[in-house]
Amino acid sequence: MRVGFVDEEPSGLALMVGGLIQQNLDRDPGRARHLDGSVVAIVAPDADVAVSIQLGPGEIEVADGVRPDAHLVVTASSDRLLHMTSSPLRFGLPDALSRHGREVLGHVLSRRVRIEGLVRGPHRLARLTKLLSVHESE
Repeated sequence: MRVGFVDEEPSGLALMVGGLIQQNLDRDPGRARHLDGSVVAIVAPDADVAVSIQLGPGEIEVADGVRPDAHLVVTASSDRLLHMTSSPLRFGLPDALSRHGREVLGHVLSRRVRIEGLVRGPHRLARLTKLLSVHESE
């Protein structure tokens, strides 16, 4: 499975997200089961950059910008986005039993990390975090 980039010259965030997903899939090909056709956007306002990720079965495409059909839009500072990828997971979400996981959940509850579409699609967020997490998949 390969991550593809839509843009001829992808942004740094697109390269980072795509590279992280590719590394995780190479290390654990079983993570491909989390590809469900969702479209997820990640926005880092402090870096003035956004990417959309099409998590289609059999393919992953990363494009700069926010697609209008995104099911989830995660907005956070670039350092908080990195912090989220290193949080231990429980059921695909940050583990509230760990200090690191509680910090991430605190950022979400305080709206320092905003997740549009979470109420309609918590399973999509869980699948995304399993693809992006540097920890072993459950």
